[in-house]
Order: sequence, then structure tokens, then C-alpha cells
Amino acid sequence: MARGEQQWLLPTEDDINVQLSVRDALLTTETTPERRAPRMQCSRSCASLRADVWTLLHYRTSLKQRSGLQRASYIFEVCVLVLITLNVVLAMYVSSTPIGPAPVTTSDWYEMFLYMSTALFTIEYMMRLWSCVEDTRFTHPVCGRLRWMVRPMSLIDLVVLIPFYFEILLEDEVAVSSRGVLTLRGFRLLRIMSFLHLERSYQAMKNLREIFALKKEELGVVSYLTIVIVLTSSTTIFFLENPAQPEVFSSIGTCSWWAIETITSLGYGDIVPITAAGRAFSSLLALWGIILFTIPGAVLGSGFVEVMLKKQEQKSEQAMEESIRTSLTRELRSLSSNNLTFAANLESPMAIPSFSVPTSATHNYSSFSAPAPPVVRLQEQVDRLNATQLQLQAQLSRQETQLQAIMTLLEQTLASSRPKGNAAPPFSAIVPPE
Repeated sequence: MARGEQQWLLPTEDDINVQLSVRDALLTTETTPERRAPRMQCSRSCASLRADVWTLLHYRTSLKQRSGLQRASYIFEVCVLVLITLNVVLAMYVSSTPIGPAPVTTSDWYEMFLYMSTALFTIEYMMRLWSCVEDTRFTHPVCGRLRWMVRPMSLIDLVVLIPFYFEILLEDEVAVSSRGVLTLRGFRLLRIMSFLHLERSYQAMKNLREIFALKKEELGVVSYLTIVIVLTSSTTIFFLENPAQPEVFSSIGTCSWWAIETITSLGYGDIVPITAAGRAFSSLLALWGIILFTIPGAVLGSGFVEVMLKKQEQKSEQAMEESIRTSLTRELRSLSSNNLTFAANLESPMAIPSFSVPTSATHNYSSFSAPAPPVVRLQEQVDRLNATQLQLQAQLSRQETQLQAIMTLLEQTLASSRPKGNAAPPFSAIVPPE
């Protein structure tokens, strides 16, 4: 072989570069899924774990399917509420300690309980913050978590959690009975508002919001009337009682407190009118207060009834839609099964009928195919309805014939009972047929 031909058969530098690029691409294609698979699997497992944590931290009784995770969520919710109750009781007990210069010694169990509660509440808050993106309202990893943090219940959890750390940091520097530490411990009482988590699960707060939204106009009118009555009555009692008791009814603001006290029937007895006009006006105001505070109860009661009726109607509609959907699905399944059976019978060789070409001018194609069973049933029902209609028409014609015979008989009877000179009109002219 010549030298030129050998050089032509050898691969050039460009060919080598192309082969290397193809090999690298193949290696990348083969190894990339293997390298990405652990990452994808890790992200999926992390998302699944986060969803489970969110479900665990948010127990919902409205879920139809109850799983083991839902039961664990219920147990966790109960344990957290018990811990909240213990913290509230302990904060009330410690806040009742008399304030003095000497520090009050605390036992080891108190410090242990404080550290344990702080750790548990911190872990709970961080888990809620980490898993809140599983909610459809907080899907964004940054903005969603910020929106969750500014919610009222989240702010309450954060505000209640801060005093724990302040108390731990300041327990060696400030006396336990000092007012600052007791004030921080008083913030623990806000933990009682966490019971709204459980109450909200039972849809009670949602129903209450619907009631207030439904009756907001009526409640606004009642509030406006209350303000007008308080201002009017405070001004009136000021001019009636101020000349007799200038120290007691000293200003319209003080009289406003008396008006609220009288309308609500508190009866503290710190401000009492002594004049006859003042006592008469106080009696009328007390009676009007009973009427005034009866109206909101009636309004809220009617709103509660309307909301409950609306819920029942929605449940009835959902049940009706579900039953209709179930019946339609059942009918469609039966129809499809019948059609499939009929199609299978048509495709089988035994189901093909033998026929001969008709010789008459009128061709009959009924032997080529048979109607489907549902069509046959529908045709039978139509035939029965037609037969029933024919029977009713025949019965109606017989009744009309009998009615004509009765009318003729009555006319003959009337004509025979009257004198011949004073002939009566026919019965059909007196009572026209319907």
C-alpha cells in the first residue's frame, strides 16, 4: 500500500477530537443519572419527611382517611396542650410570689421543667417553620416562611418563647421575685391562646367567623345604638346629678362609666344617684339595657341557625351529587359491559347470522345486526307507554259517550216534567259541557 494511502487511512486530529467529545458525551449521559439519582432520591425523601412533619403538627379532624400519622398527630397535639397548661399553671403560681429584695430559691424540678419546656417549644416552633412550605399558602421557601411567621398564632408562639430565654439568661443576675422577671413570666399566659389550634380544627372558630360575617350589619347597628345611648345617658345624668353630687358625678367621662355600669347591670355601687329625677332615669336606663343586650343574643342565635342550615343543605347537596354520580357510574359500567358483550358476540363466528339476499323490492336489513340490549329495553318501555296512552284515550272516549247519554236523559226528564206551553231550554244550554 502506498504511503499516501496509509496517511489517508490514519485518523486525523479532528477525527480524534470528535471521537473524544462523543466518548465524553456518552460517559456523561451514562453517569449523570447515576449521579443525580441519589440527589433526587434525597430531595424526595426530604419532601416526604417534611410533609409528614407538617401533617403531624397540624391535626385535622376533617380528613376522611385516618392513618397512623393522624393518630400520632392527635396524640402530639394533646401532649403539647398538656404541656401548655402546666406552663400556664406554673406561671400563675410563680407570679403570686410576693415581691421583695431577697431572691426566692427555686427547686431543681422547676429549673428542669423550665429547660425542658423551652427546648420542646423551640423544637416545635422550628419544625413548624421548616415544614410550613408544605401548605399551599406558604409554598415559597423564603417568602412563604415569612408569611407564616407574621401570622397571629405564629407571632404569639414567638412572643411566648422569648421570655423563656430571658428568664434562663437572667436567672443568676436578677432576683426571681423581681418585677421584670415576673412580667416576663406573665407572657407565658399567652400560651393559653394556643388552644385555638385545637378549637380551629373542629371548625368552631370558622363557624363563628361566618356568623359574625353574616350578621355584621345588625351587630353594627346594635353597637351604634349602644354608643348613642351611653353618650346620651351620661350627658343627661351629669346635668341631673352634678348639682347634688359634684364630687361623684364630676365629669361626663365619669358619668359614661356609670352609664355602662347601669346598662350592663354590674352594680358596683361606687356611683349612685340620689335625686328623684336621677333615680327615675336610672331605672329607665336599666330596663333599656336589658332590651339592648337581648338584641345581640337574638341576632347571633339567628345567625347560628342560618349557618347550621346552610351547612346541612351543603351536606345534603353533596350527598345527592354523590348518589347521582354513583348511580350514573353504575349505569355507565353496566352499559359498557353490555356493549362489550354484544361486540364480542358480533365478532365471534358463531354470532354471524346466515342470510340470503331478499328478492322483493323492499329490503329488510334486520337480519344483519341486532340492537343493543339497552336500546331494546328502551323500545319496550316506549311501547308500553304507547299502549297505556291508547288505553287512556279509549277510556276517555267511553266516559264522554256516557256523559252525553246522561245529559240527553236529563233533558228528556226536564221536558216531560214541565207544561207543554212553557218549554224549558235544553240542559246543554244551561250547563255547558267542560
